[in-house]
Amino acid sequence: MAEKKTEQERFLQKKLYDVTLSFDPESVEEEVKNVGLIGEFLFYRSNLKGHTDEEGMAEHDPKYPPAKYEEGMAQIGGRYYQEMKLNEETGLYEISLKLPAGMYPYGFQLNAELSDPSDDPRMSWQNVMTEDGSMHSFGEFRPWLPDPKNPPFAPTKDGVQMNSELYVGSPDELPWLPAKNPSVKGLATYVSYKDIKGDDRTMGIYLPANYDRSKEYPVIFVSHGGGGNECDWFSQGGLVNIMDNLIAAHRTEEAIVVTMNNSVYDWNFADIDQNVIQCIIPYLRKVYAVAKDPKRMAFCGLSMGGITTMYTYMHHPELFGYFGCFSAGFAGGEGFTLENPHLHDVKLLIGCAEEDISYNERDIGTPPTIRKLKEAGIPYIPYFVTGSHDWFCWPEMFRYFAENVLWK
Repeated sequence: MAEKKTEQERFLQKKLYDVTLSFDPESVEEEVKNVGLIGEFLFYRSNLKGHTDEEGMAEHDPKYPPAKYEEGMAQIGGRYYQEMKLNEETGLYEISLKLPAGMYPYGFQLNAELSDPSDDPRMSWQNVMTEDGSMHSFGEFRPWLPDPKNPPFAPTKDGVQMNSELYVGSPDELPWLPAKNPSVKGLATYVSYKDIKGDDRTMGIYLPANYDRSKEYPVIFVSHGGGGNECDWFSQGGLVNIMDNLIAAHRTEEAIVVTMNNSVYDWNFADIDQNVIQCIIPYLRKVYAVAKDPKRMAFCGLSMGGITTMYTYMHHPELFGYFGCFSAGFAGGEGFTLENPHLHDVKLLIGCAEEDISYNERDIGTPPTIRKLKEAGIPYIPYFVTGSHDWFCWPEMFRYFAENVLWK
């Protein structure tokens, strides 16, 4: 029997889909002179050899626009811009692309003026790649608009989301695409609670399909990164889709997933830690059918949320049985030690993407943190993926965590 393909192999062998997007200039009040599609539609050729590489730096390989996509390329963070054409018959601005299966953050840029092509190949927040692969900047940077026909899912006061999400392909190709069968879809909602500061805050709750109050469900706490909020994982990370698809395929257990807003604490790890323990967990136990056994509790996060995970891992391994540190680490610093004897009793997944800013030799980098774990004789599970410090890395990190680490 052929060995089951890894997610990386499946990701790199995708057919192309014809995708057409449109924008109605009547949906905005300002005069529209031109409209461009802007989003993360870039690709690169991965050098990743397996998922256990523990040393190295981000290689900054060349990135390519959709027109230059070839089989075997992977999605990677970075902004792409292409001007849309006005359809005189419909009055809509339109664009068509050929794209492999994936989840693409996007929006529309109005009345943009691009600079001449730049010789600087670096990507930055104000630079974009165009159809021919050249780099440009905007004469005046303006926030882009989410698609009015496909607004981001962020129904909370603090959970602002700037991107719409384009889903291309099927969950058979990538598990973070929406499930086809409505009966397997869980419920994502947002609830208010009183936090550690006495303020009203919001957390996201995922309940699996057929949620039953008579059961006790394991719980996964998931943190966003710097500048993020409680809506990121549901809106940008495809987390609901991942859980729906894995549960339906019996690749993970039914579980409740909780997202919180940690930006409001200015990344004071002790406050975040205590907010979960003193406020969120008691609320969950009062309202939902959650398990109390630490071996049925997990904590994970990305970037600053990954450092948060490491803090909680080092301080409370007796309260959670599983930890997932995505695109982060912490080899030293106040409050971060590997002296807790209970660290040997829990499972830790740690890793990042091959082009990740976390793939560095600073204290907060992933490789030195892994070496510290190894030197201390503390067990860990390394997992490295394609992409960069982006929403192409983190859904796959969570997918692997949920399928191959949790509840084992």
